[in-house]
Amino acid sequence: MEVREFDEFVKRQHGGAVAAAQYDWERERDEWLAYLKFLYQTIETLLSKYTSAGQIQISYKSVELNEEDIGVYVAERMILRIGRQEVDLVPAGTRFIGFKGIVDVIGSAGKSSLVLANKDRTSAVPRMTVRILTGGIPPAEPVEPEVKIEWVWRILARPPERQLVELTHESFYQLIMEVTNG
Repeated sequence: MEVREFDEFVKRQHGGAVAAAQYDWERERDEWLAYLKFLYQTIETLLSKYTSAGQIQISYKSVELNEEDIGVYVAERMILRIGRQEVDLVPAGTRFIGFKGIVDVIGSAGKSSLVLANKDRTSAVPRMTVRILTGGIPPAEPVEPEVKIEWVWRILARPPERQLVELTHESFYQLIMEVTNG
């Protein structure tokens, strides 16, 4: 390796740092925390029949997250107490390829995830397009208009399906049953 190659590497790294510094990571973090709060409010609504009867208790604890570019920040972890069972909803963060955020759902019998995904997405497996060019000059890339993504919370089904399941009363109850072996 030549010194020139290393010089170019260093310049590229600083160019990326400038682009990252120009992105509003504080806004990204705050948006993620708002989506997380909305998820917890949704879960409180889904469980209101049981919480009002005293059958399920909900509490929160602060958890510290540290994400690249965003840095260290505090989020809330939701704890569901169902008799002797406890289910923890622990935010993993917002910096994931294909998802705007992930919350791990952890019970005595296992772990699952809630993901903040594009409303139109039905699978955790990303869709890819491959073009094969056979000589000549490649055509100009079409300019796709920027599309506003509508983010929604989904349940990430366990393998092998890895489908994204709509978050409903029934699907959330099933998720709780799976992670607690209910």
